[in-house]
Amino acid sequence: MLNSVPGSITLLFTEQVTPAGAGIKVFSPSGNQVALPAVAAGSVLVAALHSTEPGSYVVTWQVFAADTHPSRGAFGFEVGHSTTNPYSGLLNATQLGTTSPLGVALQAFGRWVHFVGFSLVFGVVAYQVAMRRKERLKRLIGAGVVLLITAEPIGLLAQLASLSFDGDTAVAILSSGFGRLLALRLGAALLVWVVLSLESPWPVLGIGAVMAALDGASAHAVPGFAGVGAALTAAHVIGLGLWVGGVAAYVFDQRRTDALGFGRYAAITFSVAAISGLVLAVVHTNLFTALANDYAYVLMLKVLIVGGALAAVLLRRHRVELGVMAAILGVATILAALPPPS
Repeated sequence: MLNSVPGSITLLFTEQVTPAGAGIKVFSPSGNQVALPAVAAGSVLVAALHSTEPGSYVVTWQVFAADTHPSRGAFGFEVGHSTTNPYSGLLNATQLGTTSPLGVALQAFGRWVHFVGFSLVFGVVAYQVAMRRKERLKRLIGAGVVLLITAEPIGLLAQLASLSFDGDTAVAILSSGFGRLLALRLGAALLVWVVLSLESPWPVLGIGAVMAALDGASAHAVPGFAGVGAALTAAHVIGLGLWVGGVAAYVFDQRRTDALGFGRYAAITFSVAAISGLVLAVVHTNLFTALANDYAYVLMLKVLIVGGALAAVLLRRHRVELGVMAAILGVATILAALPPPS
């Protein structure tokens, strides 16, 4: 309990942050917002206060991490004595990590739509190049483009649900690193739609590499190694997307003939996905020593589902394999939304 209202609220984070909207809001016992907009300096967020009321205060904060992931929280403090506060319910808000369950669910769904779209566009085109198929599987690729475009509005809604639904936060999201990446991904999806009219598949695959790099830019960072998390995530996205898309193309390709060639394609793309995913798992669980948390539980579930996919491969049940892959993408998107323990 404090004897007087402090002149400012200072929050210290473990990495560089950017305030989302006001960044910090402080509600006095009478319910007034008494904090000025927060100022960020690296990993420090500071907001000046202007109040002399005694009683219970509620502080809420919301920020973007350096990797564009949203975080929020709330805490309280008392000056002189305890009183009621109209915003005290914010202290009991259910959260998953530092994001609301609705925000995590929408983030995961948006990423799932994006990854399925990525797989159906770039994985199918890569399959056609590897199998030397001149005729494109237009329905699969067209569905993928629609999903890539649809994923971005869902991602914006997920950021709002993860933070707060207000105009200041919406403006902050659109002007943040996440907003810039959203615009670039949307632009890439629209560009794919345009270049699909070309006979050559290489411009499409080039855009796919760029989009994977954009996905890596929004991935969880590896502490102490700038860019490593982004590079590993980009490789994982490429491997997983080309594997899933390749299997989808093989299942729906009525003219498939080269089973051995497809086996080599699937083995290479799966290996890229598995190796990059394993390295990410090792890094984000601190050499598998931090396993008692939500991130690790979901990671172990992903490993089990990948085992199911491999069993389907051995049994040559490609349709079953494709269904299991959809589940793998779903679990992967939840991992991307949860904060790792490292």
